[in-house]
Amino acid sequence: MAKRLKMLMLAALLAPAGALWAQNGAIDARTFDQLTKAQELAAEDRHDDALYILDRLKERGRLNSYATAQLWNFYAFIYASRDEYQQAIDAYFKVMEQEDAPNGLVLTAKYTIAQLYFQMEQYGDCIRFMNEWLETADKPTPTAHIMLAQAYYQTHEYDRAMTHVDDALALERAAGNRVQEGWLRLKAVLSYTKGDYASTAQTYEELISLYPNSTYLRQLAGMYSETGQGGERLAVFDALYEHGALKTESDLLNLAYMWQGEQVPYKAGRIIEQGMAKGAIEESPKNVESLANAWAQANEYEKAIPTLSKAAQISGDGLYYARLAGVHFNAGDYAAAAEAAIQADQQGGLKNPAGNLMLLGMAYFNDRKYEPALQAFRRAKQSRDTFASANKWESYTLKEIERIRELSRSQDELEQRTREAIESRENNLNAIGIGS
Repeated sequence: MAKRLKMLMLAALLAPAGALWAQNGAIDARTFDQLTKAQELAAEDRHDDALYILDRLKERGRLNSYATAQLWNFYAFIYASRDEYQQAIDAYFKVMEQEDAPNGLVLTAKYTIAQLYFQMEQYGDCIRFMNEWLETADKPTPTAHIMLAQAYYQTHEYDRAMTHVDDALALERAAGNRVQEGWLRLKAVLSYTKGDYASTAQTYEELISLYPNSTYLRQLAGMYSETGQGGERLAVFDALYEHGALKTESDLLNLAYMWQGEQVPYKAGRIIEQGMAKGAIEESPKNVESLANAWAQANEYEKAIPTLSKAAQISGDGLYYARLAGVHFNAGDYAAAAEAAIQADQQGGLKNPAGNLMLLGMAYFNDRKYEPALQAFRRAKQSRDTFASANKWESYTLKEIERIRELSRSQDELEQRTREAIESRENNLNAIGIGS
């Protein structure tokens, strides 16, 4: 900002040289030569030497109003170049006090005063002088509107700030120029500060199209989250992932969870699996469990079971054995489900031990091991949360046991009758002399 300010002031300093100074004899030859010399010294950053010449000219006291305006313009430039902003502002005020000061010089003075006040963080004064400049300038510049926008932002006048940002962007686009990155960033900040997340997202979309950057993609994803555009947020994060911009564990897991939320667990599993292979995701019990859950949701039981078994072995926590029991159960391996549920029961630390007992009972039931199933359901009845469900399963199991017993009795009776019928037939045949 300071460097750009100095370049602007130097351009303003050089502009009046030659034809403008000599115009209508407004400056005598001696004064012209001295100002030219001061200009050359100032351009070389020999400020003390330039000030010496200006001081001598001022002390002569024979300068007309036009020449005096030029003199103070030089003073202002040198003071500003030395970061003596208040003295530079005072000098520019003296430029504007001169009756014959050229209109262009007065406008430049107002513009530069506004910039200097901005540098001094006196934003109210900056706003006042920049607005004065805008009112009289033939062709307001985009940069003037941006400075006003920045000043209004600092004074928390966000609506006015946004108006001037939009004016700057409109002027720049009308000129066929690519809008500056910083201007769009300011618009995004203003929109976000005002709580207009949709507009913020649109601005980040433009930033990404003009200045591709993974940071903007992340911020755009955040805005999509704020506006409830989950699908768009996922698309942005996935684009970051495909371009290798997601490297941290939290980012990778976040993307995996988003895919699970969209009912695409297989992709979630691949992301976690590859993250672990690259060392980006720690193979902690919790992360291994997340991987196993993704595989289980994708019905990839051949991958889910060994993965969850690994988590259970690493942690020794009953919770993981309980999860493993559930995966085995869903895969239809009821014997393995019962074995894992027993491990979970023995290890302890379960959030829902009664639920594990219910699963154990159902695994035994489906494996046709009814007596152990009854024991599991009766233990589950001790919990208020599972009492009703366990009671129903207990009754159902008892009925199944009775049905099997009845079936067995019927089978025995049938076999007995069959044997008796065969024996009776053989006896009858023997009685009539047909039998063997």
